[in-house]
Amino acid sequence: MNSQKKRKDMEPACTWSLLSEQKAASNSQASLSWKELIDSREIFRKHLKEKYLNIGVHKCYHGNHIESRLLLVKEHGISEKTPCGIPQQDNFIDMGHVFDPDEEGCSSSQTVVLQGCAGIGKTAVVHKFMFDWAAGMVTPGRFDSLIYVNCREISHIANLSAADLITNTFQDIDGPILDVILVYPEKLLFILDGFPELQHPVGNLEEDLSANPQEQKPVETLLHSFVRKKLFPESSLLIIAQPATMKKLHSLLKQSIQAEIIWFTNAEKRAYFLSQFSGANAAMRVFYELQQNQSLDIMSSLPIISWMICSVLQSQEDGDRSLMRSLQTMTDVYLFYFSKCLKTLTGISVWKGQSCLWGLCSLAAEGLQNQQVLFEIHDLRIHGIGVYDINCTFLNHFLKKSEGSVNVYTFLHFSFQEFLTAVFYALKNDGNWMFFDQVGKTWQEIFQQYGKGFSSLTIQFLFGLLRKGKGKAVETTFGRKVSPGLREELLKWTEKEIKDKYSMLQIEPMDLFHCLYEIQEEEYAEKIIGDLQSIILLQPTYTKMDILAMSFCVKSSHSHLSVSLKCQHLIGFEEEEQASAFMTPVFTLNQSFKLHNLPVSRLHLLCQALRNPCCKIKDLKLIFCHLTASCGRDLSLVFETNQYLTDLEFVKNTLEDSGMRLLCEGLKQPNCVLQTLRLYRCLISPASCGALAAVLSTSQWLTDLEFRETKLEASALKLLCEGLKDPNCKLQKLKLCASFLPESSEVVCNYLASVLICNPNLTELDLSENPLGDTGVKYLCEGLRHSNCKVLSTCYLTDASCMELSSFLQVRDIGVQHLCEGLQHAQGIIESLVLSQCSLSAACCESLAQVLSSTWSLIRLLLINNKIEDLGLKWLCEGLKQPDCQLKDLALWTCHLTGECCQDFCNALYTNEYLRDLDLSDNALGDEGMQVLCEGLKHPSCKLQTLWLAECHLTDACCGALASVLNRNENLTLLDLSGNDLKDFGVQMLCDALIQPICKLQTFYIDSDHLHEETFRKMEALKMSKPGITW
Repeated sequence: MNSQKKRKDMEPACTWSLLSEQKAASNSQASLSWKELIDSREIFRKHLKEKYLNIGVHKCYHGNHIESRLLLVKEHGISEKTPCGIPQQDNFIDMGHVFDPDEEGCSSSQTVVLQGCAGIGKTAVVHKFMFDWAAGMVTPGRFDSLIYVNCREISHIANLSAADLITNTFQDIDGPILDVILVYPEKLLFILDGFPELQHPVGNLEEDLSANPQEQKPVETLLHSFVRKKLFPESSLLIIAQPATMKKLHSLLKQSIQAEIIWFTNAEKRAYFLSQFSGANAAMRVFYELQQNQSLDIMSSLPIISWMICSVLQSQEDGDRSLMRSLQTMTDVYLFYFSKCLKTLTGISVWKGQSCLWGLCSLAAEGLQNQQVLFEIHDLRIHGIGVYDINCTFLNHFLKKSEGSVNVYTFLHFSFQEFLTAVFYALKNDGNWMFFDQVGKTWQEIFQQYGKGFSSLTIQFLFGLLRKGKGKAVETTFGRKVSPGLREELLKWTEKEIKDKYSMLQIEPMDLFHCLYEIQEEEYAEKIIGDLQSIILLQPTYTKMDILAMSFCVKSSHSHLSVSLKCQHLIGFEEEEQASAFMTPVFTLNQSFKLHNLPVSRLHLLCQALRNPCCKIKDLKLIFCHLTASCGRDLSLVFETNQYLTDLEFVKNTLEDSGMRLLCEGLKQPNCVLQTLRLYRCLISPASCGALAAVLSTSQWLTDLEFRETKLEASALKLLCEGLKDPNCKLQKLKLCASFLPESSEVVCNYLASVLICNPNLTELDLSENPLGDTGVKYLCEGLRHSNCKVLSTCYLTDASCMELSSFLQVRDIGVQHLCEGLQHAQGIIESLVLSQCSLSAACCESLAQVLSSTWSLIRLLLINNKIEDLGLKWLCEGLKQPDCQLKDLALWTCHLTGECCQDFCNALYTNEYLRDLDLSDNALGDEGMQVLCEGLKHPSCKLQTLWLAECHLTDACCGALASVLNRNENLTLLDLSGNDLKDFGVQMLCDALIQPICKLQTFYIDSDHLHEETFRKMEALKMSKPGITW
């Protein structure tokens, strides 16, 4: 078997009848006239069109019923074209138009990436595109040739060239193929279907890339050369990939269009069912039965699931209805399909059918291990599948003949090969390994060999097959018992993977959720989720199935979780979908909200989980969540019963009045324990602020309300202030950062002044980054003289404003001098002074130094983004050295400092024993400056605990000095070196220091994408030695 494996590694796949070397040589040497080239080009183009017309939509098992409408997915940076950078709606594009010119007539992107989960119909959509191109219905005149490459079919070949890919496409005709193709390279489209997940670090492949179409390279290097436009830079690319592949692929793409295939809508699914059954009654009976099962209804929006269900339910039998109600997971559906196919056997015994299935299992597993998806007759025979078996109807449910080949087979869908591989491992015993080089391997090694961890569909199926109570169904279908002890081994491996990789962000939480959902054991999910402190879900798109899996996992989270979810592209949710079938009576009784008339929201499944009494999510952040009435309704219902959610944040959201009103109704409920509500870059109207004001006058728990970069009209703030003045308002902290409109700042300050006079509970008011104006500050000072407010962060003030402030307690330089005069007479009152982005320079620092040396209550000073420079820092360090200075937190981020200031800092650290947090990020300290600063960090008097040095122009040259600090300083617990040019040598030096027992560092931030495998191994060894450290 080893010799056979070697042969397959060295030779092209059986359908790859590439031109011989002699033929290729003769082609390259061909000398053709221009007319002959043009004539040949027309012949080749005609040949391809005939070839792709033969594909036909009928070849795609659901191609007729998949809309080629795609969801455009883009990187969600801050957009200046929309208010607050909030995308207003999803953008869709038809597959036939992805390569069309833009509105100005320029060519669109040369690279299009089509992504989607397994079974969504990516290949079907691409085949339809090829068919439509051949029929002249799409991209007329844009492309002469479409070169289709099935990446899975070539993945096991040792080396290939771009010329091989092209000549294989034209294997049925003779001629100078490359010469003709390269006449117009801009009219060439390469379609890379099933683009693999890159196994090597991106940087490792750059030197090996080739621009020579004739040069043979490993398959991954060849594909990388296409993506990086080293090969055929003028040509266009259509890349088809699964979402997991995009993590590494995304960094290679430039100016690409990224799109995702949308799931079946309810209407499309209904139409599909009607097309698959001979009678409408039978079709609708199955369709409505399916809708009674929430999980199955969601899964069947995936086209392959609908196809499988329709395929095996053409004639319903007794028991099918109860079986459909029991299908909860993808594994359940696949097992149902295979078991139903087994029951349709005619002419052969059940034992023979099970024998064939077992042969398919071993064939699938060996193929997956060897990256092989095409199988010849003798491959099937080796696994016990004979010629008679191949020709029987039974195997047509699982295998199909490869395109253009008589005796070459492939699985009907790649997910079938992954499922049968999982079955093989689930049922393995020592005798099952006769075809595999697996003897002596541990289960841990076998799980790891797939390389993709929890994102592997095979691993997810394995979780489902090992679910308690599933063993009998597996044995009935495949004739073998589940391997004893495997379930425990899988769960051990899961715990180890999470322990080793989760904190380093090497595990996508959603992949883990799918595995836990498949095994359907709430106690185990609770145990795994209990080890996590936070869940961050920030991928561009998530599906309804993703949210279902996540909701299952977090509904019993007994630890206090923090959850962040990007909500913009949640695929599979429909606004027209009515809330009825899946909502228990408790969800629909409250008539005051008119809940029964509202559609199911995109947050419905998550909110169902939050309503579970065992769900202890304490912190929820919703990003790009369009807060509609239905979303507000679902969140409102959460607060009726949830006793753990204390922190809710909306980021870049459009808060509709109806949604905000319903949410606020929930916040006013007696059982609501929400303490903090944050709104960052949101769109909110005066009416919504009025609803919030009613919450302030009612809620006994809400103590912290924050608006940041959320522009509020004066009328909105007036309503808010009315709520703040209510005697029942318990709010303690109000932040309105960068949220005032310039034309209304003064009148708003007057409103706030009245709040300061009336509200005895408000202890913190943050008005950072607002154009308050001198008159506005005077209003505020009147209020401050009657309140307990201890912190006021301001900006954009003039000198006159600071004179007014200094009369009470506490902006350009002369203004700060006035302010400091007031501060020196406010002993025991001022603890925190925030002067970020206040256009300050070195001239104000002497006054600030005097405050540091005389105001013992001041423990926090933030001077972020001011032009302090080295001279100003020299004055501040003089203040830090004084015995009465008890400052603990000093932030000098982006203050135009250089390495020259580091000696002054070093001298201050020699004497100051109070400073605990120092932020010098985004200053050009350089290696020499860092080496000087490290001398102070090593001094016994230095008690610094957190040090932020992001983007400080550091290289490996300073890592020796930093390592020395880590070996001597027992107080430092956090070090941020992100955004610096640290290579493998420097990082390894730091790892050697971190692993020492004296080093107490707990958090270490560093850029790791460019590091090599040896460095990652050292980092992993450090993680195992010190499990508490986070990266």
